[in-house]
Amino acid sequence: MNRSPFAKVVDAVRGQAQDAAQRAASFAPGSPDALVARALAILAEDTMATPETRLAGLPLQRHLLSDGTECPLPIRYFDVQCLVATFLVDQGPAAVLLKGTGLQAVPQEDGKAVVLLYCIEYRITDIGPYNEVGLTILARAPGDPIPAIYVTDLPVTTAAANRAGREIWGYNKFLAAIDVKRDGKKFSTMLRDLDNVTICALEGSRGASVPVPPNDIITFTLLNSKVIKTVIRVLTPSHASSGDGFVLTVGTSRHAMTNNLRTLGIDGARPLMVQYADPFQALLFPGRAL
Repeated sequence: MNRSPFAKVVDAVRGQAQDAAQRAASFAPGSPDALVARALAILAEDTMATPETRLAGLPLQRHLLSDGTECPLPIRYFDVQCLVATFLVDQGPAAVLLKGTGLQAVPQEDGKAVVLLYCIEYRITDIGPYNEVGLTILARAPGDPIPAIYVTDLPVTTAAANRAGREIWGYNKFLAAIDVKRDGKKFSTMLRDLDNVTICALEGSRGASVPVPPNDIITFTLLNSKVIKTVIRVLTPSHASSGDGFVLTVGTSRHAMTNNLRTLGIDGARPLMVQYADPFQALLFPGRAL
């Protein structure tokens, strides 16, 4: 009997549920020092370290931004709510958004490309509280066997988050209004441009879920015409469920992100799956040029 794509995902992570539960206890929110100590311990484990996190000088650095402020690296995210919606799209539209980057979308078994939409409420961080929405495409760089998500659009709600993301990593950030709401398993994110016109909205309810162990987020960006690969070390587990209860609606804003969403053909689409964590904790490290 054929099984749905989400059922296959559930099968893949079900065997890891016990491990996730055991690790969850050690990843409870704590002091800033405890979070850094945990990250250092993880980085010391050769079996888990990556080329990105073995760079000289990590993990403690400071970057001077253009306005004269210092940004600590890694940026520490202590108390966050995060929902990620996964969509499958045709390769052609994904290639349009990747044009000029040198990156190629990673095809799935059916040839589809993977688009992930991040909806995040950062409540306590090193650079203050802010909200964020990330439109990304799973991609691969020439000569690099490990795929990452290319960030096509990354609206945020504060100037500090916008400046740090653009100057240090080249994230495609811009200022916008973002409302993130949750009521039990109901969740919604509304993204509007600075003229208060809707770019997009994701709304729905999470269904039955399975626990997923912490998985690092690896991103691609462009900075000074170079592809930058960055590790976001995730320290907390999450829960994955079918995306059938959610729908993405693209608004009428004339912002470029609206056009990107329409190009991908996901207006009115339901995600294949959603992944949710609250609390979510992570460390955003400096990137490296490929």
